[in-house]
Amino acid sequence: MIYTQDDVLAGLAAASAAGTSPRDFQKNITAAKAAGSFQSGWLATGTPGPGSAAPAYTAGSGYACSVATPGAMLYTNGSVQNWLAMVSGNAALRGTIYIYDRLWSCSGMGFAAGTYAVTTPGALPARITDGGVGCEIWIEQFVAAGAASGTAVVNYLDQGGAAGVGTIAAVVSAPLIGQIQRVPLATGDTGVSGIVSVVTSATWTSGSFGVTIMKKIAKIPVATIGVEQICDWAATCLPRLPSDMCLQVVWMPEVVTATLIQGSYAVIDK
Repeated sequence: MIYTQDDVLAGLAAASAAGTSPRDFQKNITAAKAAGSFQSGWLATGTPGPGSAAPAYTAGSGYACSVATPGAMLYTNGSVQNWLAMVSGNAALRGTIYIYDRLWSCSGMGFAAGTYAVTTPGALPARITDGGVGCEIWIEQFVAAGAASGTAVVNYLDQGGAAGVGTIAAVVSAPLIGQIQRVPLATGDTGVSGIVSVVTSATWTSGSFGVTIMKKIAKIPVATIGVEQICDWAATCLPRLPSDMCLQVVWMPEVVTATLIQGSYAVIDK
């Protein structure tokens, strides 16, 4: 466990000696739809390489993600308890880099207006032991779509297993590949434990999207172009990290331009 700053320093030294920390990431992020919108790094090239395609919502299994899922950032399970002690990042543009734990994902939705019921969606990965408190729902664009806009209603199970409904009132027209849009949860809900279905009101001329559940681990503000921003253990608030995490990056830019984002992260086991 960690009780003092000396414990943190000892943990960093041990991780460095073992060669398990710090570790680097680098992603070529495609141009965003708009300033302040979000781009997933899951399909982006770099280190790690592009993530594996999410199974179709009718697949019936394979939706949960782990450290073994191709595209996950390097992560070593702790023998005692893992903690995030440092993250850093920089980019050629101003914006914010987020580190998320990718928990669950499906694809293949959005060709036509209608209801897309997920086949036997299953539970979140076993590392989520609190019913999904703090977990977020995102619409993730796996194939760029044509010009159409409408509502997207996500029927989900909340942190207690009760039915919940989240609505994007106006899905962005002609969404780009890699674009993600967060689905607001119903009033009073603090998390999500599963996806039931998605109902769209408009038909795209092309493209498809899916639903991804993620949990935010850290964020790195890039305020100065090309200058590494370091967030130490005090800035990260030392979040506990469970085993088998599927870590990925998300980028929120200040301007609409493709960019390279890169950084590192230090995990201690104590």
